[in-house]
Amino acid sequence: MVRTIRRVLATTIAILAFASFGAPANASAACSIGGSGVTYNRNGVAAVFKNLQPLRGMNCPSARYVMNKWLRRAYARSRSSRLPSRFYDGYVTWYCGKTSRLRWRCNEYTTSTAFTFTAYRP
Repeated sequence: MVRTIRRVLATTIAILAFASFGAPANASAACSIGGSGVTYNRNGVAAVFKNLQPLRGMNCPSARYVMNKWLRRAYARSRSSRLPSRFYDGYVTWYCGKTSRLRWRCNEYTTSTAFTFTAYRP
């Protein structure tokens, strides 16, 4: 009886420890992008960015940094109404592509990091 209680207690503690430390708390929650999320290119065409989610080892601040400092800036410097499918952040090259009608994913293959976001033209 005592062994059974100890096993149940040990199993419960292990499950709770994994739930609190093993899985990231923000795995399904979107990160804030900052500002309005709207970026205009050189032709004045707006693109709305939202629902930023870090993947594969990224956290919200690093995904936000790449999104705002490099991806949105690359769009703002272009005359194209398309989002850049590849951009360089000073260290590595990011490759972006659509995963659905509005959803995008950017991958960086050197460190195997990625993030997803929603982008559209209003």
